[in-house]
Amino acid sequence: MPRTILVTEGDTPLGAELVRLLVERGYSVAAASDPSGSGRDAGETRNPLVLRWNRRSPVSARSVVLSVLNAFGKLDEALILEPAAPGAAVLGDVPSADIDRALDDAKGPMLLLREVIATFTRLAAGTVCFVSGGTAAGPVQSAAREAFRGFAGALLSSPGPGIVANGFQAGTASPEEYAAFIDRTLEERARRIGGRWYTVPPRGGFLQGVFKTSSTP
Repeated sequence: MPRTILVTEGDTPLGAELVRLLVERGYSVAAASDPSGSGRDAGETRNPLVLRWNRRSPVSARSVVLSVLNAFGKLDEALILEPAAPGAAVLGDVPSADIDRALDDAKGPMLLLREVIATFTRLAAGTVCFVSGGTAAGPVQSAAREAFRGFAGALLSSPGPGIVANGFQAGTASPEEYAAFIDRTLEERARRIGGRWYTVPPRGGFLQGVFKTSSTP
């Protein structure tokens, strides 16, 4: 049977490109998207399966995982993308509502991973990949990114028996370049070797940066 992969932020350029590449490889893919996006009903079994996901709701996190299991019968892998956050360079220019939203959305990966890890733990198998964005544009975005990477680092060091966990960093890559790098690295090694941060090499480069979990991403 083909691998079943859950991708978050499926309505973003990076998420949509990852979904496209994974479907092209013949995998069964579920794309979790913001409720304001164009998600389909969870009962549809099309590939990709697009699911509405409220990052702030533990009930929604559980529903996403159960919907994947109901649609495909299993879950092998989760690509957890960093949620977008306000990018104003000056803190005084950021509305308080944007700060609240960024901090609330930062809970989303934690709530969803709790359900994913519980599923993988029962099977003693599974792959988790944290996908961080590029350069932070302001203090709120920086704070949200550090929360995401800190959470990822804790999981990379101790994901649980049989679970492989890795992280990815974009550098200056475009969404298309970043997605292609993640797809290729998963196929070559990241599903077998865990505990690492993989960084997209500079344009024209031929080496990829690999950081142990003890390193600061």
